[in-house]
Amino acid sequence: MNQPSPELANFALDALEHATNSVVPDGGPLIPFALLDGGTGRALRRFVADRLEDGVEQARLFVREAPGTTIVAVAWDGYLTVDGRRTDAVFVEASETGRDSSAIFAQRYASAGLFRKRTKAVGNPALVGVGDSLQ
Repeated sequence: MNQPSPELANFALDALEHATNSVVPDGGPLIPFALLDGGTGRALRRFVADRLEDGVEQARLFVREAPGTTIVAVAWDGYLTVDGRRTDAVFVEASETGRDSSAIFAQRYASAGLFRKRTKAVGNPALVGVGDSLQ
């Protein structure tokens, strides 16, 4: 798996932290979002849709068509399977101009509590895959 540049990894982890903070400690929901940077500062936009998949696709289309960006990320809520166990996780896929692939990071989380459910992050953020460039 190609390792992302330090700039891309830091950008993706910032987006992942924002996504994680949207579900921890209250359990979410995470509305899919896009985070963009064109060198003059970051911009975040959320994509509310009836289906999660539609919100994620809208975010992907938005970053693909956004002019003047140098680095972009799309975040969503989903499931990650680790050692045969499916767990809740937030995901961030990020890419930067000039690269032909994206990096996909995830942070697992879980809910616990008998009467008052609280959500907590499980483990550390991890690079879980690569995809096609978002740009």
